[in-house]
Formats: sequence, structure tokens, C-alpha cells
Amino acid sequence: MNIKHTIVLFLAAALSWAKVSAQEEIVYDQYYFNYYLVNPAVAGAERCSHLMLTGKFQWVGVEDAPMTQTLSFRTRVLSNVGIGAYLYNDKNGYSLRQGGQATFAYHIPLSENTGYFMKDRSIERQLSFGVSAKVNHYGFTDDLINEENSTDPTIANGGTDKGFYFNANAGTYFLYDNFFAGLSATNLIPTELKELGADEPIRPLTLFLFLGYDIVLDKTMDLEPSLMFKMDENDQRQLDLHLKFMQTLPDNEDFSYWLQVMYRHSLDAGNGQSLAFTPMGGIRYKGFHLAYAYTLGLTDFQRHNSGSHEVMLGYSWCITKRFCR
Repeated sequence: MNIKHTIVLFLAAALSWAKVSAQEEIVYDQYYFNYYLVNPAVAGAERCSHLMLTGKFQWVGVEDAPMTQTLSFRTRVLSNVGIGAYLYNDKNGYSLRQGGQATFAYHIPLSENTGYFMKDRSIERQLSFGVSAKVNHYGFTDDLINEENSTDPTIANGGTDKGFYFNANAGTYFLYDNFFAGLSATNLIPTELKELGADEPIRPLTLFLFLGYDIVLDKTMDLEPSLMFKMDENDQRQLDLHLKFMQTLPDNEDFSYWLQVMYRHSLDAGNGQSLAFTPMGGIRYKGFHLAYAYTLGLTDFQRHNSGSHEVMLGYSWCITKRFCR
């Protein structure tokens, strides 16, 4: 690694750790592949069981650049009960974060003939509630702890500023014909990071609101506009606008594909600006899924790196052949 890359990565890692109170689990940023990551009520809400592996790679071409892996599963286990779980691993320079969550959800049908096990139609009207328990580990990689002549107080004495913390999420998810909406709150339990010399929240309480509408173009094609609004207790606000096109091949119901674009904009008071543009797409063959997304940063700082790449591999056991979220 050359000296320029070393300086950039050191500053990024130091800044991310010093401002850990303003961050959230990076898995939330992968929600466009899997709404369950931001809302526990989604677990078991669809007529599918999902197993998904997602990888996010930032600053491609730079050694030790940030990368994140997430493994998730969600399903319906009883007529009205859903469960889910995910594990994640995030490495950003010398900073290392790992964790996971387990979820319980309950789903209430809002009309007749929309039961989960009916094969002739999708779940069309439903109200869902979900809660999750989370555990997270934070620390440093062995490469940093073993550095000679290190005087950084956060890694002194063998890197003692590491450990576990626990938290919880809750959410609700609403389906009514072609309309869908979800509201969730993450990091419900105030947790302080006293090891860094200040009583600061490790993660801020964050609210997520998403909604969208599935426009049926014909029997094989759908167009889905949607949005995601995020706000945390530090009054940081962000809006994502999505447009998704989906098609199942008329002569082969086992194969389908989708294309999507996302525009991200900051709504912070006095600092509203464009943040990112993300084109993405995916295919499904029978139960197998493959998707890719490329995020192009629009801020002055982000323009100096090559953006981020995300890949999703998944498998779904479905009662219906309709697209699932």
C-alpha cells in the first residue's frame, strides 16, 4: 500500500471511530435488496422464505478498503407467525464490527381469502408487527493491535476498547392490494460507549419509513415507484427515491428480471445535497436470485473514489411466483 492510500485509510478509520455515535449498522444501507434489514415486521410477511448473502465493497482498488458481508434468513413458520435472523461482518481499515439479530413477527390478515397457504393468490391485505433483539461487537483488527510504537489511547494495552452491546428494533408493515408501507425504529435501547472517555450513544435511535405502489402494466410486467425516509435522534435526515421495473418472461415463468434506480438526497437542515445515485438489477431463475448494484457518490469527497459495488446471492422457497421484497 502506498503512503497516499495509507493516509486516506487511517483518516477514514479514525474519523469513523471518533464519530461512532453518529453511525448505524451498515447493513441498513443494503435494504433495497432486503427490506427485512430495516424492518423486522417484514419477516414472514410474504409467501416466500428467503436466504440471502450480500457483499458490499467500497473504494475498489484500494487495499484494506471498507467491505461488509451480510447473511440473512426469514420465513413464515405458522399461519400468522414469522421469524428471521441476520449476521453481519464489517471491516473498515482497522475498525471491525460484527453482529446479528433474531426476529419475531406476527401477521394479521385484513380480508378473507388472503391466507398465507393459499396457492392461487398472493397476500394482498395484511398488517404485520415485528420485534428484533440485536447483539453487536466492536473492536480493531489484529493488524492494528500488533502495530509497534502505537500511542493511540483507543488501542493502548492491547486494544481494550472493544466489546459487545445489545439493542432492539421494532416495526410495522402494511400491505393493501398494490400499496405497501413500513415504519420501524432501530436502536431502541440507549447504549453508551464509556471506553472512549465519553458517555456517547454507540448508535442513535433511527426511524425508517418506506412506502411504494406496484403498478401492474400487464400480466408479466410491473413498475414500482417507492421511497425511503430515514431520520435519527441527531436530526440527520435522508430521502431515497426508487423506480423499479420487473418482468417475468411470458414463455418461461421460472425466469424473471428487474431493473432499478435509486437517488439519495440529504435533508439535513442547512446541508441539503445530493448524496448518491445507484443503478441496480437482478435476475431470478426458479428459486435462485442474483443481483448487482453500483453506487456513485455525488458529494465532492465521494467523487475521489470509485464508488461501491454490491452483490446479492439468494434462494427463495415460494408459494407464489410473484416478485417479493
